[in-house]
Amino acid sequence: MVTATTEAPTREWPFSRPELMAGLRRYLAANTLRLRDIQPVPIPSLQPISSFGEAGTRLRAIKVGVTIDGDDQTLALLVKEPPVTARGRVLTAVGQREFGVYRRLAPHLPLLVPGLVAGDEREGWIVLEALAGLRPVAQWTADDYREAILNLVALHDRFYGLSEPLETYAWLARPFDADYAETVEAAAEAVEVLLHERPHLPFAQPRYADMLRRLVAAADAIAAPLRAQTFTLVHGDYWPGNIACSIDGRQIVFDWQLAAIGPAILDLVGCVQATLMHYQPALAADAIITLYRIRHNMLMRPAWDDTSFALLWDHALLWRFMVNWLGKLATMTPEQYARIAEPFNRLWLEPARAAMERRLASC
Repeated sequence: MVTATTEAPTREWPFSRPELMAGLRRYLAANTLRLRDIQPVPIPSLQPISSFGEAGTRLRAIKVGVTIDGDDQTLALLVKEPPVTARGRVLTAVGQREFGVYRRLAPHLPLLVPGLVAGDEREGWIVLEALAGLRPVAQWTADDYREAILNLVALHDRFYGLSEPLETYAWLARPFDADYAETVEAAAEAVEVLLHERPHLPFAQPRYADMLRRLVAAADAIAAPLRAQTFTLVHGDYWPGNIACSIDGRQIVFDWQLAAIGPAILDLVGCVQATLMHYQPALAADAIITLYRIRHNMLMRPAWDDTSFALLWDHALLWRFMVNWLGKLATMTPEQYARIAEPFNRLWLEPARAAMERRLASC
């Protein structure tokens, strides 16, 4: 139990007691609230998770005792701190991004997000409400999947063509312009690790080693058709594992650490592939894609015909493979890779190789 009364942050938590109490007062609209104690507890089951798990993300659960107008209450909260790289670097920008979405963008979103209790814009830690009464993704119905896809379309439609206004939120990632060089550099560093320090992964095989070298060398060609799309706000890791589905059917979208300004196709590809990596969805992947495309073509222009969609799918798959997966693979142990090898090879590695042959044969 944390009982310190100083205003300096404790070693155990990123926040001070006054910071948490101020956040609780604002969140609960209770100016008389007093914070009694803070206790660590096991993370509640069914909390949303990343599709590829940012290495080093620190997520903990706490139970806080408060007194409001003489009545004692207990609240369940989640404490999330920025991820740490394999070399020990804290990615505060990632935490700042999620804090920014909850604090600045949430009122403008056409979907629900968890309540932000407290946070620090500079350091990137946040305290969120812990949700209860959730249905496991394995119990999702076809209607749940339809609702999730319609919410994704609504998100993209709300900010479609608004890349310039979105740039006022400097903490949003901009992988195709301001952050492009850094993004590709990080992928190139991961390739070096995979080729020289992780021989247990499939990239020790010549055909996959050559694939990695070509992938980074062709970054500009991969990005080109994606960069030509009308940009919107993309979640970055939108899939059922990051969506809390309550008993009453409401869906609440978590984990905005990868929120960015970019093409909508990235969210669709990531959602479909991540879902198939982990589940057998009640709605077939083809039906998910078709539903998104129909709604996209009704609301956003230019519409995607079959040829343009196939091209964008391939390039989005390659981009996500390069940007989201290479860094994660570079930190994996043989045991960790073995647990995902079959679905990863089937849904990412081989499709990426095939897409390279179709689209980047000259690179």
